[in-house]
Amino acid sequence: MANALLVLGAGTDQLYMIKTAKKMGLKVVAVDGNPEAPGLFIADYAQAIDFVKIDQVIRYCEKLISQGVKLKGVSTMGSDIPHLVSKVSSYFDWTGPSLETGILASHKYKMKVRFKEMGVAVPKFSIVKNSKKILACWDEWKVKRVIIKPTDRAGSRGIRVISSRDEVDSAFKYASSHSINGEILLEEYIEGLQISTETIVVDGHFKTPGFADRVYEEMQCFWPNIMENGGWLPSLIDKKLYLKVISLVENSAKALGIKNGVAKGDVVICPKKGPMMIEMAARLSGGDFSESLVPLSTGVNYVRTVIEIAMGVIPDMNELKPKKNKVVANRYFFPPKGILNDIRGVEKARKTLQLNKLDLYVKSGDTLPEIDSHGKRAGVFVVFGDDRESVQNIINNIYNTIEFQVDGVWVTGDPKKYTHD
Repeated sequence: MANALLVLGAGTDQLYMIKTAKKMGLKVVAVDGNPEAPGLFIADYAQAIDFVKIDQVIRYCEKLISQGVKLKGVSTMGSDIPHLVSKVSSYFDWTGPSLETGILASHKYKMKVRFKEMGVAVPKFSIVKNSKKILACWDEWKVKRVIIKPTDRAGSRGIRVISSRDEVDSAFKYASSHSINGEILLEEYIEGLQISTETIVVDGHFKTPGFADRVYEEMQCFWPNIMENGGWLPSLIDKKLYLKVISLVENSAKALGIKNGVAKGDVVICPKKGPMMIEMAARLSGGDFSESLVPLSTGVNYVRTVIEIAMGVIPDMNELKPKKNKVVANRYFFPPKGILNDIRGVEKARKTLQLNKLDLYVKSGDTLPEIDSHGKRAGVFVVFGDDRESVQNIINNIYNTIEFQVDGVWVTGDPKKYTHD
């Protein structure tokens, strides 16, 4: 029997990892609290277990091992749960993040403290317990804006930019309403280009096949919420700045103790101080970054590499060298809240030659929510071409082609035209 990989989660974010592992000739064990999670139906062994119930996950694995299933590793994709991956890998003595790394990488404040201790450049930060503390930090830091977030959430949940003092109370309440552990982090808000990176780490050696410019421009209509609208590959930053970002993410991975696995970095380029680390995850990104964007742009599939590492196999780092250099972008749909009556133009858009992917998460009859976090976006598309200008034209055409009828009114999903209360 082939060796088996345990994947924590079987939703859309984990599907690509499950499919990739199976293509590699591995058996896949998948667990997810949602019995309808699509990955459960294609895994070789599946159980509807919420992966936060780690004792149940371990017991299920022990049962499979006793039945002859050759489980050798654990991983995930898109779920910010390195602390759970580390508990499973530590229990079975598999390759994975240490328990300390799991904690540091899933707690934004502890992460920032470690970064500061290790000399990694980060924005000013503090734990805040009330509005008075927010104002005190803001006055002390002497910065234009601050940003508030729960220490234990991802996907922009609970995050707001604070631009004026009369926004402080509502922003604190908003962040607190999304927090699980009740801890709220305040940071200096840095204006500047943001970069997404994914670095493969093998025995302390680093390779960064994932490197993209994130898209936040023209997204101020969502403020005070922070909303990303995809990214661009390859990045437009120059070689000197690129090397500074690479150095920053490698030092950040070292600070978190990531020795074998993946380090997902969110970096901002401060006009005065240079690259600064916003945060780092000890996992693969969800969405399209490692699944579509990087392979399409560079020909590199490092999800395979991450699976090899989890299975205790020493990967060939030469496989992470770019094989091509295509311009690739992903973008999202942002229809306004209301009742979705209909969608038109989808089949026409699918005929676009340079379209790699088009997924809609909504259907007629759905009640569309106010979009205040990444998980509430209505769909995604991935396109490619020879240069940014031509790819931007394709993006514009798709936004103009696909329309949503919301409360009887036809609207586009283009974020520049998004309206909310």
